[in-house]
Amino acid sequence: MSLIRTSALRLLVGASLFTFSVNFASAQDAQTLLEQGMSAYHQGDYDLAKNKFREIVSSNPANADALQMLHNSEDALLELLVAGGEFEAFAREILAAARTEGRETMRDEAAAASAAEGCFSDNYADRSQAIFALSQNFGPFGAVPLVNALGDSNESKRLAAVYALSRMGSNAMLPVLAATHSTNVEVRLGTLHVLNALSHGDSRGAARILDMAQNDENGSVQAMASSLVSGGDAASAMASQGMSYFNHDPKLGLASVENYGVLWTIDGRNLQAYDLPQEVVELEMAKHCLLRAMELGANTGSELALVYASEVAVLKGLVKGGSDLEGQLTAQNNALLTISHEDINQGLHNAVAGNHIAASEVLISALDGAGGKEWSGLQTALASSVPSVSHSAAVALAHQGDYSDAVINNLASALALDAQRIVHIIDQDDNRASALAADLAAIGVDVIRASDGANGLVNMNLGINVDAFVIADPLTDLYASRVIKSLRMDPRFGSTPVFVYSNEQNGDLDAEVVESLDAATISAAFMDLDAERERYIAIASSAAKGLAHAAHDGYGAAAVASMTAALSRDDSIAKYAAHGLGFAGDGAAVTPLTDLVADTGRSATVRAAAASALANLYARSGVANVDVEVFQSAMMEGDAELAEACARAIGVMAGGHLSAGVSVQ
Repeated sequence: MSLIRTSALRLLVGASLFTFSVNFASAQDAQTLLEQGMSAYHQGDYDLAKNKFREIVSSNPANADALQMLHNSEDALLELLVAGGEFEAFAREILAAARTEGRETMRDEAAAASAAEGCFSDNYADRSQAIFALSQNFGPFGAVPLVNALGDSNESKRLAAVYALSRMGSNAMLPVLAATHSTNVEVRLGTLHVLNALSHGDSRGAARILDMAQNDENGSVQAMASSLVSGGDAASAMASQGMSYFNHDPKLGLASVENYGVLWTIDGRNLQAYDLPQEVVELEMAKHCLLRAMELGANTGSELALVYASEVAVLKGLVKGGSDLEGQLTAQNNALLTISHEDINQGLHNAVAGNHIAASEVLISALDGAGGKEWSGLQTALASSVPSVSHSAAVALAHQGDYSDAVINNLASALALDAQRIVHIIDQDDNRASALAADLAAIGVDVIRASDGANGLVNMNLGINVDAFVIADPLTDLYASRVIKSLRMDPRFGSTPVFVYSNEQNGDLDAEVVESLDAATISAAFMDLDAERERYIAIASSAAKGLAHAAHDGYGAAAVASMTAALSRDDSIAKYAAHGLGFAGDGAAVTPLTDLVADTGRSATVRAAAASALANLYARSGVANVDVEVFQSAMMEGDAELAEACARAIGVMAGGHLSAGVSVQ
């Protein structure tokens, strides 16, 4: 377990300082089990210890009960955190439950300012107690009054603030990093002292220190920063830190317990938090670092493209869920489009390689129609094993006039796309996860994988709906129960099927517990698609349109069977399939096209497309055997578009003149 995670989680133990009400019977039962588990752990009976801990988890202890356990057994939980494996997962379960109890209280600025006064006491014991209470009760929000004090005219107060921030550990890291951008020189100098102290357990400030050493406008700040680093390139360091945030690096990324849905900004000495969706906090942090690296001369265009695309995907999901973020979504998408297409192309390569499905689709859309160039990233995406990625790439390539066999065959396959079904697999067993993913891909299901609970929860918010979750229990960092609780809190996943791998007693899980699983079992549990999940129709419609253009240019013969089958699909798909058959079809297409013209249950638009296709088919090959009465009957229904298409078909096929006169009523 990394130092940063240990440090960040250690700060949670003080949550017991909050006032709370406890179900004493429940808390006592959990406490007894914990003591029994720790006794077995210390005696080396790890199986018994795990069973005791699992019993606590399966009893679903209330948040207040978890706080009581922290209060009584802080050292035991910290010992388990360091132990790793399932012991760490258990400790994280209790810490996560306890953290929920006091999250809102942390943002009381007035209370934090009052509590911070004790950090400047002349009495060491009082000062230490105040720092501990400030950090535990207010987390990073406790840093606000201390950062303000970094610019105080009283040197002893400035030094006390530096000391207090340094003792807050990782809780202070993000606010202090924001404070390094203060226009106040004393504040910037103070932040360097703090970052130097924090660096022993949290090295996320290293890139910013190097940046200040090489680029700060104040000589004193530069000199001090230079004394803290041994050299290197600031631009490269900032770029690397940005990608660490994006990739959820266990040491240099953002811990889930640090994500309060805020970022920080500073005006002089006044540090402020501003709200944003929790799902994009880490992406915004990555973006800020990459933009700074670009300012310093690094070429971070492709990395920025990947980050922007991921953020667009997340925002799309939030908007679909009802969040009022349309303006933010538009702004991020437009910012992505201003990146050079060479960098977007490389970003697509990276997205496909990293299995960033949602970002890949956004980047494909960004490249679609980009000057008619055959971008190599689209070819890479075309070869993806993820159906939605490969189909989207095929559509984009067809728009550029690429009618290669690979593109045509892919478009033909997309016509039969029944739905974009997505399953999340969260499992550290790579062999088991890979086998199930391959089984699902074989039936056209997209799979998003994670090997731990933290990344699984991040994937959950990547802007794509989910048809099922498959979760191992326990994971390396969480119990399945914790993951399930989190996903059930999202209105998108309130009734989504969840399968849990386990042969243990799991308690009352809102999931189906299985020892083994296959694609058929999962697909049988899929729910009906709602209106938001009709994106597959758009993909198939775009594929049909691409095939129609390909057929017009003489490249659609290989897809005739698929286009014929697609006549029974949604009208937005069938109309383009009909157009394509008019240019590439043969005698086998005549009957299904004729049946479509005669089908009064279909829209006039798709029936008109079928009539036009028959006309084109006859004009091109002379192959047609259509009862003219079918056209005549359709003409009498009163729809102008359908009547015109049928009249043209009759004329092209020499079906006989239908006279019309003019009269004035």
